Amino acid sequence: MKRWIIVAALLAGMIGAYQWTSETKTEPTRKEVVKPPASPPEKQATMTPGRVVELHTTKGQIDFVLFEKDCPVTTKRIADLVTKGSYNGIEFNRIVPRRLIQTGPAKGNKSLERIGREFADGLIHTKGTVGMARMDDPNSATSVFYILIEPMPWLNYEYTSFGRLIRGMDVVISIRKGDIIKSAKLRPFTDLDKKALNEVLKTESERRVN
Repeated sequence: MKRWIIVAALLAGMIGAYQWTSETKTEPTRKEVVKPPASPPEKQATMTPGRVVELHTTKGQIDFVLFEKDCPVTTKRIADLVTKGSYNGIEFNRIVPRRLIQTGPAKGNKSLERIGREFADGLIHTKGTVGMARMDDPNSATSVFYILIEPMPWLNYEYTSFGRLIRGMDVVISIRKGDIIKSAKLRPFTDLDKKALNEVLKTESERRVN
């Protein structure tokens, strides 16, 4: 009789333990996966200034220099579209406050061949960077570009950085969604542009050191 009482007690304990473990909810452990920054490419950027793009917007003028030697494919696409007037009347349709402004697609965007990324060590996403937007596919850029208001280093060597702002950061900061590029112009790089670019690169170098 005592044996059956002991067996019954053991069974009751086992059933109770099963019910507790089956009814108790446990939270899964969450581990945040942080993507490591992309490694700089072996190719070194020359930072040789090419031509200058002038954007005449509803808020004022923005000038940026093209790094045509370092990013020949991307800068040729931008230069060709500017020359054809394909950005005239295009809106800035994406604004991230205190981060960036971005254009909408240029005229005839759907017929453009998609282009891949172009990288060179030194072409980083610092303040004033002009970069090429794309979709998830790394080789899907067409005509949309952005201008950074603040550094975004996590974009380094993931998106093509093909130019640097040399004038008009105050205008960039004032741009709001729906503001328009009234006209875009391509012109030669001047001595005044050289002075402005040197100041930009000097500030960038100091920021990286500090």
